[in-house]
Amino acid sequence: MIPPNAAPPKTLVIDYPAAEEKLRKQYVYQAYLPEAEVQRQRIVPGNRLIVKFRDDTVGEGQAILVEPTTLERLSAYDAMIGGFEDVEHLRKHVAATVLRAAKKPAEASFYRLLFRWL
Repeated sequence: MIPPNAAPPKTLVIDYPAAEEKLRKQYVYQAYLPEAEVQRQRIVPGNRLIVKFRDDTVGEGQAILVEPTTLERLSAYDAMIGGFEDVEHLRKHVAATVLRAAKKPAEASFYRLLFRWL
């Protein structure tokens, strides 16, 4: 079996405007991805990630946690670690970007991706 970090790195693009400062300063960061993107890139814990803020490459990280979640399960801690003002801003952002293709965003699942810098 090939270890998760032996494969070529996966690309993760962060686009939330207030996230840039936290993305560059925090050792651990959290991002959210649609289920289809996680399956397409086959992201699992241990994968190397090329982290970009819009078009600018920020660095290389490693996935720590990849788990399915819903809007209802998001907490104030998730908002803080993701660079959002509060949990309501996080829910609105996720519903408008990650879950934009979902018919019922309140019930749809998506993935929480926690990663650290290498």
